[in-house]
Amino acid sequence: MDQTPKEKLDLTRLRARLGEKPRTKTGQIRQAWPHIKDLFDAGHTLKDIHVWLNEAGIEIGYARLSTYLGQLRRRDQATALAETVSALSELTRVPDHARSSSGNGAAQETRRDPDSASAANDPLANVREREGRRSGFQFNSEPDSKKLI
Repeated sequence: MDQTPKEKLDLTRLRARLGEKPRTKTGQIRQAWPHIKDLFDAGHTLKDIHVWLNEAGIEIGYARLSTYLGQLRRRDQATALAETVSALSELTRVPDHARSSSGNGAAQETRRDPDSASAANDPLANVREREGRRSGFQFNSEPDSKKLI
């Protein structure tokens, strides 16, 4: 199927705008983010980067810059975490042929780690786990009378 000239998309105007300065401060910082990360990796301080951004035409306060950079770092960490989880799930996934040859693969998979689904949804799972592993003195508010002196 050939497209008529009217149906074709002309994205050259959009591509030409890639080099333009974004209208918002957030957009300007987001555009400069790869360069800012490189400066941090090279050992430069936020104070120096703030001065250099203002010299480059991105007039932004130090506190606002710090806030924006914190948001961008958290976004990058969340993306990296999602990619890691995705890669790990691919590595630990049981192939379909292995599941069918072992009988009831779905039942075996849930039997392997029954707490994984509940632990993923339980925000206090780590606290409960640590409480179970506590060492040292543990106060019992209701002691067993047979174990008392």
